[in-house]
Amino acid sequence: MTAADVFFMALFLVIYTFSAYLVIRSFPCETDSPRWIRAAAWVIYAALAVILPNLFGDDVITMVTLCVYYLVIGRVLYHRSKTGLLYQLIYCLVNYAAQVIGVMIGVKLLYNTALEQSIVSYMMMTFKSALVLAAAIVIAGVLRKRYAKDNKSLKIRGMVLVPVFSFVLIVLYLSAGDVFFMRFGYEWLILFCLLLIIMNVYCLYFWYDVAANQELKHRLELMQQQSVLTHQYYEEMEKNYNESRKVIHDIRNHLHVLEQSEKMDEEAYFRDLHGMLNSLGLKFYSENRMLNIVLNDKLKYFPSDQVECNLGGISLDFMADVDITTVFSNLLDNAAEASEMSEMWKIPDASGAGKTAEIENADEALEIPRNMREFWLIIRGEQIQDFTVIKISNYYAGSYQPGKSGKKGHEGIGLQNVKSAVEKYHGELKIECGESEFSVTMVFPGS
Repeated sequence: MTAADVFFMALFLVIYTFSAYLVIRSFPCETDSPRWIRAAAWVIYAALAVILPNLFGDDVITMVTLCVYYLVIGRVLYHRSKTGLLYQLIYCLVNYAAQVIGVMIGVKLLYNTALEQSIVSYMMMTFKSALVLAAAIVIAGVLRKRYAKDNKSLKIRGMVLVPVFSFVLIVLYLSAGDVFFMRFGYEWLILFCLLLIIMNVYCLYFWYDVAANQELKHRLELMQQQSVLTHQYYEEMEKNYNESRKVIHDIRNHLHVLEQSEKMDEEAYFRDLHGMLNSLGLKFYSENRMLNIVLNDKLKYFPSDQVECNLGGISLDFMADVDITTVFSNLLDNAAEASEMSEMWKIPDASGAGKTAEIENADEALEIPRNMREFWLIIRGEQIQDFTVIKISNYYAGSYQPGKSGKKGHEGIGLQNVKSAVEKYHGELKIECGESEFSVTMVFPGS
């Protein structure tokens, strides 16, 4: 074996191993395996690529063994995704087809040119290296842009058959040997492998679209479920309020009778009782029945000096109760979250004067009484010609990312629910997040 032989074999081996690594690094890394273990795994991978062809002399055994080992590396050391295994399997097929194309080009040159066999062999190794690297770059680029996460409703077994059958077809064509090549020529096998590569790469695009569609269906189901449950909750609350109003009305009558029979020095006692009964009743925020219930439920958690609500001039009769609950319960829940997680509070110093302090620990901030926090919430509604405009603004010290929730474990579908409900009535939703203010503006046409 000459020095040139060693160089071109080493070049192919390095590119072959690096290409496999390049693809697998395009997956979202979900493990924290030590680097030395990963490095050892890739050294073994490169060693197998050298040992297996010389040991068995069978491309099928070599490729199947390397593919299985490659899947194990990905599953154990890099990711926990079943979809990732599918992508690795497609890469193995594309890698094998690229090598076959490189070999066929070399054979074509050998039979149709006067070049020496050693020169053709070096050119064949070069073609194989270039095509394997190009295939890896294409697959890695596709994965970075269109990587589909695992979804319980998606079954990858059907998709796995595509690269498996493609591999079997290539092996069968190669097994036909000289009969196939003499009749159809090497060009047709090259074209056939290119078509299989294109088909498998397209499967990556197709699988991403299927996964995205399933994710949208899942989020839509969550949004519908949330809307229904919220509406049921407020319907039940309305029944409870109606029952409590009857009881409060009867108790007031009894208190008036007792007030007339008791002495005047006990007037403060009866005034406190009336105050307690008033706290059980509904405040009047809006003429809309369901909106009034939602506002009473959500705003009772805020101190009165932090909230300004003015919705008297609008009518939401065009909206269904379930959509009113969806819109306002989600927006006010977000405001409550901003109130809980704000990092700027008003803390009185030793002299009694108020000062603003910055607290980085959210758990520490939540221990501070709510009425000492620097927070405000403004709800306003206006009828501007034929348009109904509603704006909800609140103090906000966090960072807003569309489609994501600030709460751990939440999927961030609240504002998407609001947007869907607003668009149902041909309205427009505008979200603005400034340095210390978060506002949502809804505009509904009069018709």
